[in-house]
Amino acid sequence: MRQPVAELLKSRFRTIQDVKTASARPAANLTFRNHEPDVIIETWMNSRLYIYLVERAPKPRNIRSILKQNTGASIGTLFLVNSALLPGDGYCGKLQDWQDDLSAMNVGAIYAFELQGDGLKIFQVNVDETTQRNLYHVWHTRDFPCDAVSVRRREFQTNIRGSWYIGDISTPRFKRRISEERAQQRFHYRTKRTKSPHDVPADKINAAYLALEIEVGAGQDAVKEAFRKLALKYHPDISEHDKGEAEQRFKEVKSAYDRIKSHRRWS
Repeated sequence: MRQPVAELLKSRFRTIQDVKTASARPAANLTFRNHEPDVIIETWMNSRLYIYLVERAPKPRNIRSILKQNTGASIGTLFLVNSALLPGDGYCGKLQDWQDDLSAMNVGAIYAFELQGDGLKIFQVNVDETTQRNLYHVWHTRDFPCDAVSVRRREFQTNIRGSWYIGDISTPRFKRRISEERAQQRFHYRTKRTKSPHDVPADKINAAYLALEIEVGAGQDAVKEAFRKLALKYHPDISEHDKGEAEQRFKEVKSAYDRIKSHRRWS
């Protein structure tokens, strides 16, 4: 099924305004070991993006190997996963290591695809950590627009540790929408316990990122910088805010920072 999907994907990306060219390579014997992309994208900003269709569970070391190889050539990487390999909408439980790695690449999301009667469907599988280590809430965004392409270098402190060129197919507007929906999901988890075999409570880790006013899953450097800025802003001895308000906010910021450090096992 890989080659027909690649052809459909190539046609889909050619309609996106950011894309200059989109080509698909034959993939009769393609494996992750070969590190050959299924679709090659070049943008009008002269960025290159290699897209890999994931039809079977990859090994984490191969994910990192692909990232290393492509980044060395200033090429972005994007994995598009067959939806059959991913948890369903509403799933609550553990992730496989490779799923956790791909989620980290896109700040709590995995790009997925499936073939339907009307063609190729691309959507986003969102992953939120819970208060219990290695347990996650999963929810799908099936009306994903897929109308943008960009490549940027990002630093990762966990999972796929390193500095890699990552492909992005989300618009800023869509990201803002997902951030709002994540906040709604957190509210839902706080006010109504999710029914699951694990009976997972409210997601305090995501709430900690929110308290630091940064994206869920941000790296260690970003978390430290956010804490530093907010600590200076709200420290009772120097804050311009009401003393009582400053003390309360400073405690919240310190608690959120400590919670993330402990969860991520950062020193």
